[in-house]
Amino acid sequence: MRNICNTNQAGEGCKKKITGQIFDIQRFAVHDGPGIRTTVFFKGCSNRCGWCHNPESFVKQSQIQYYPDRCVYCGNCVVSCPQKCHSIVDGRHVFDRTHCTACGICTQNCYVDALVLSGKSMTVDEVMEQVLADVVYYEKSGGGVTLSGGEPVLQTEFCLELLKCIKHHNLHAAIQTAGNYDYNRLKVLLPYIDLIMYDIKAYSQSIYDMHIHGDRDTILNNLKKLDNEGIPIIVRTPVVGSVNDTSEEILSIARFLQHMKNLKQYVLLPYHSLGKVKYDTLGKEYENTYYTPDPDTMSMFTSLASEYVPV
Repeated sequence: MRNICNTNQAGEGCKKKITGQIFDIQRFAVHDGPGIRTTVFFKGCSNRCGWCHNPESFVKQSQIQYYPDRCVYCGNCVVSCPQKCHSIVDGRHVFDRTHCTACGICTQNCYVDALVLSGKSMTVDEVMEQVLADVVYYEKSGGGVTLSGGEPVLQTEFCLELLKCIKHHNLHAAIQTAGNYDYNRLKVLLPYIDLIMYDIKAYSQSIYDMHIHGDRDTILNNLKKLDNEGIPIIVRTPVVGSVNDTSEEILSIARFLQHMKNLKQYVLLPYHSLGKVKYDTLGKEYENTYYTPDPDTMSMFTSLASEYVPV
């Protein structure tokens, strides 16, 4: 592979041997910041939101996802798995995850992609090779690169080296974060970031306790600190039916945000259940009480928030 981020040219340069755990790289993304973008998804998160549409991002380690609707019961996985985690019983595939090491050998032998390896170790150059394939689209649309997850900030060292390389190529860099970490992890990245999309999923402590399982005070205080750094911020709230879909909750968040100096927009995102199938593929249960607020309710919430913040 060619040396994409040359240390001598880049000044501080990137540390070649550093790797990050990445579970997806999506090209031509149009909802993760301005213009056409490439979004890099990091594994590992310090929250455990029950409605998360990327549950494969919870842990940093690689995982095997099984899609039963794709399986043709050929038995290749049974033969190839070193840990004997797969079997065909009464005409159906059985996956015993107890001893699975996520080595990925079964996925390499599954020609219908019923078994998929989620998460792999990548170098900065390997990520940048895909990022740079679409430079012409970034330039024409005002786009760039977005780091997402999971929580990219948790992989601080790799995130830093990747951002340095992104800026070495004069690309717009955005990051999506939920703020549940020591602020110093984020602060070291800020010189290389052009836009931050910060998730505030709730204001009430009870919602954090029951549904988010993250540190409320850390998340809110980190946003206050971030607002003093002079970087444009977009705050986003996923509106989840039966969790935070009340006027009181949305107004509490909007009032918390109203004195921010660098808030460019507050965005309310309606919950969707597109990630439900992923829980099944990971052998996890999904909370079925969530629902999508209707368009009229979303419009009402947006109108309420607009009295305090730009929407």
